[in-house]
Amino acid sequence: MKKLLVITFLHIPILSFCQLKSVIINNQTKEKIPYVNIWVENENVGTTSNEKGEFKLEIDDTKIIIFSAIGFETKKISSDSIKEPLELKPITTELDEIIISSKKSTQELTIGEFKKSKINHYFGCGIKPWITARFFKYNEQYANTPFLKKIRILTKSNVKDSKFNIRLYNINKNGEPENYIHDQNIVGIAKKGKKTTEIDVSELNIEFPERGFFIAIEWLIIEENKHEYNYTMKDSRKKLEGISYEPAIGTIPAETDENSWIFNQGKWRKVWQSKSTSRKFENKYHLPAIELTLIN
Repeated sequence: MKKLLVITFLHIPILSFCQLKSVIINNQTKEKIPYVNIWVENENVGTTSNEKGEFKLEIDDTKIIIFSAIGFETKKISSDSIKEPLELKPITTELDEIIISSKKSTQELTIGEFKKSKINHYFGCGIKPWITARFFKYNEQYANTPFLKKIRILTKSNVKDSKFNIRLYNINKNGEPENYIHDQNIVGIAKKGKKTTEIDVSELNIEFPERGFFIAIEWLIIEENKHEYNYTMKDSRKKLEGISYEPAIGTIPAETDENSWIFNQGKWRKVWQSKSTSRKFENKYHLPAIELTLIN
């Protein structure tokens, strides 16, 4: 008797990977736009354009890609429609008129103070272009020192001079960050190790809005921020390779989530409640360690 050979075909879906590659430019001046954060909509996948406006992003299918840069309209576009160059449209930020006098500042006020030695918890982005934001409420006492002089942020970096971006936002009716207060990049540089990174913004003449405002820290997925390391999983001796993009941002415990926000997957979300075993953070919320100096 002849044996019947039965061949079974397994229907395994084949994913089609492709690499998006382009350079991002200003559609009016044609200048290249650095540090544009790029996300796949509703997915935790993304990257950042480099100083030359160039980016690469690998995806597994046709997706909606979100492009976000300070001073430009956020753009959503299907991945199969991306061409080179890709253009972003500038937006006009309406700022209140500021009268500058020659009088030297005589008063300073510090808010949001933290002690570096007391902080051992950090936010890190891993390999995704996240943004974390902290809301600062207005207080009538700020009327005597209404201008922003310095921003201090607790950072911890495993590489030398890692870069991050600062975005300044107004607050919308839902309490979310929306509309830029300042329409240019404010780039911070974190030294290697645990440091208080200070950014002098006194020349920008930014006045504390009466509705309050957000200080947002944007991680940049660029080569100079890349940190490669080895680690082992619990109950395993096998060494694995990991990648993170620096720096990490120190956090302090808060009782509520009202002042802490995270931007990922192209959306703003409230920060989640901590499940840390540390008593200090148990059932608390992570608030970015940001300190402001105000002047008159």
